[in-house]
Amino acid sequence: MSQECSIVEDLLPLYKKQALQATTIEFVEQHLANCEHCQQLATSKQSLGYHLLMKRTITFFHLVFIVLSFMFAINSSLLGNQTSFAISYAIFGGLTYFFYKNIWIVFAISSIPVFVWAIINNINNSLYVTHYSLTEIGTLLIGASYIALLHTIFALFGAAFAIMFRRFTK
Repeated sequence: MSQECSIVEDLLPLYKKQALQATTIEFVEQHLANCEHCQQLATSKQSLGYHLLMKRTITFFHLVFIVLSFMFAINSSLLGNQTSFAISYAIFGGLTYFFYKNIWIVFAISSIPVFVWAIINNINNSLYVTHYSLTEIGTLLIGASYIALLHTIFALFGAAFAIMFRRFTK
């Protein structure tokens, strides 16, 4: 396998998604026309599976954003300051969108940690759970969902501002 084969193998997922520049597409297509090994890779699903595997890894930055989300959740539930809660989650949502450029990631990072924290924070709260019945657990889950939804709404407002900012600065 030549150095060109290694380069083309790395480019195949982007080539399949048509996310390459015209000169790079021409390079890949010229190589594929002359290399049987890379032709097989291009037609197999192995290179696509490799690409999906890479996307599932968690990086240091993913962990930082998740930890920040937990910190904001703890801060807003312990201090109860509505103004700082709304502003901090809007800023957090905007920064998360700028970093990931994906609204679904903003949704997940702003809602899931808050949902988990709300359950952890209230599992021993006598207002929610006294006998651990199905009704009380359901109430706890509904309450945690409501709290996560509130946090997510402000994060999505921040992401919306980030989206508008990106569109106006292009």
